[in-house]
Amino acid sequence: MHPTLQQIKETMPMFQSTYPEDACLLLGNTEGEYVQYLPGKTIDIKGEIGKKFPDSVPSFKTLKDGKPRREENGPENFGFPYISITQPIFDGNEIIGVLSALISHQKVATLRSSATELASAVQKMSAMTEEMTDASSDVSTRLQQLSEQSEAIKQDVASIGTILSLVKEVAVQSNILGINAAIEAARSGEHGRGFSVVANEIRKMADNSSKRTVEIEKQLDVIKKAIDQMNESTSQIAAFTQEHNASMQELNATYERINKTADDLSKISAL
Repeated sequence: MHPTLQQIKETMPMFQSTYPEDACLLLGNTEGEYVQYLPGKTIDIKGEIGKKFPDSVPSFKTLKDGKPRREENGPENFGFPYISITQPIFDGNEIIGVLSALISHQKVATLRSSATELASAVQKMSAMTEEMTDASSDVSTRLQQLSEQSEAIKQDVASIGTILSLVKEVAVQSNILGINAAIEAARSGEHGRGFSVVANEIRKMADNSSKRTVEIEKQLDVIKKAIDQMNESTSQIAAFTQEHNASMQELNATYERINKTADDLSKISAL
């Protein structure tokens, strides 16, 4: 064995202890044979000293071209995700061996998977929040339209009240005219009898108009109060909707921060 390989072999346990994650170390010679193999606590590819490693592994390729390699691998090879780092060993310009490390990538893979799932969940929640915000905005628009329509109805009710006041005034005047006509009919005696009938009908019509006007005014007052209550409820709902929209905007901002964090975690785990 080359002296340099012997020195590396003796110091490999110390190298292995410096890795923050579980690691498996392999040392090979120019014949493509294992001259030292240190399995990790969980990583063990069953390497045997004196046995040749397969032509497809990075160690063999590095022996052939003298180039260092770093590869990230999934669990399909050995049942666990890992990072393979292969470094050629030179004596001057001559390659004399290769040192490889298989480092557990489980924690990073779990972190990456969790970050991906988190980002996916945040995107779904963000989409739902946007839909809720759109729906809330639509409610606000409809409430505004309802408020405008109720205000128009309120103005119509006020106009009807004005008309009723005129009708009541006309009824009073008609009643007075009816009374005067009845008095004149009584003075006319037999000749004013027909006129007396007309005067009584005028008084009845005036009295009925006055009574109906009072009833209509009462109904209009009920409608006006109902509209006022509706406007108050609409205003309260509109205020709540505005607060809801503000909360949704804050929630969206929070989702964006979480999504950025998840994206940062994904980038870090890819290093």
